[in-house]
Amino acid sequence: MEPSALGCPVPRDRFPGRERLYPWIYKIREDFVFQSIHRGKTFHAEWLRLEPDGTVTIKANATGYAWDGCTPKFSVLGLFILGTPDGHIDIETGKSLTYHASLVHDAFYQYLEDVPIPKREIDRQFYDMLKERRFPLAWLYYRAVLYFGGWGVKQRNL
Repeated sequence: MEPSALGCPVPRDRFPGRERLYPWIYKIREDFVFQSIHRGKTFHAEWLRLEPDGTVTIKANATGYAWDGCTPKFSVLGLFILGTPDGHIDIETGKSLTYHASLVHDAFYQYLEDVPIPKREIDRQFYDMLKERRFPLAWLYYRAVLYFGGWGVKQRNL
């Protein structure tokens, strides 16, 4: 079913970075579903789905969903990546401490202009997820996205 048929706004799926050769360091090949703090809102787009009960699905679709972890990241001569650290590998998940938090945050920020969730709440979800994994720099990363993330984007559907 199309998003407009579900009574929610149709987002413009513009994320110029998706097509570029960039140091994407993570990729999901299956949908990631979790229970968020965002309740009472609906949003459906190519890569992101939010249900009124707070269920969020980040869709892998046919090609998989790729992101760069905690931003910024820069490739140096195609040899190594410099940028914001993602933390140690969590022994429980086999993934970096920031893996799921950065996945969710990047997916919401991809649609920041259109998603009906205030940026501050998206950033708070990021912080809560980092704290849950006991990431030692959670507060610093939260402050960075709170003050510098999505700079210049005007949210339209609040």
